[in-house]
Amino acid sequence: MICRSLKISSSGIELIKQYQGLSLEKYCDESGLWIIGFGHVIGPKETTSAFITLAQAEQFLYDDIQKCEDVLRENIARPLTQEKHDALISLIFSCGIKDCLNTGIIQEVARGNNAQATLLWRNALMLNGKKINSLAQQRQAECALFDSE
Repeated sequence: MICRSLKISSSGIELIKQYQGLSLEKYCDESGLWIIGFGHVIGPKETTSAFITLAQAEQFLYDDIQKCEDVLRENIARPLTQEKHDALISLIFSCGIKDCLNTGIIQEVARGNNAQATLLWRNALMLNGKKINSLAQQRQAECALFDSE
């Protein structure tokens, strides 16, 4: 299936929720970013109260996923399975768009070099310039989903 026609599946959304967790109160994460909801990064120009509702957290999640899907469509023209699509969306969501594009993973997938992409993926443990070792389990889960057929 062509990447342009895919949308994240309910399993992909659950993967993101599992690793992002839910906080209805904003907090500063270990990389120094302000977070709320299901891993929504509060941007410098964004005005968000200290607390949100579950409905607001869900809306942030879907808006953020849409941005990730836009990036995937802009950068990969090759056919992707639903599993590969979901794994890539989870990666982009977790890393952030700019940082994810800098890893080389998206570029390797775009070239059809999935083995090299997976090697890079397993080591994508940096957030906001800091190594976050707790990301290793998430990266393993994403790679397993990406490699499944």
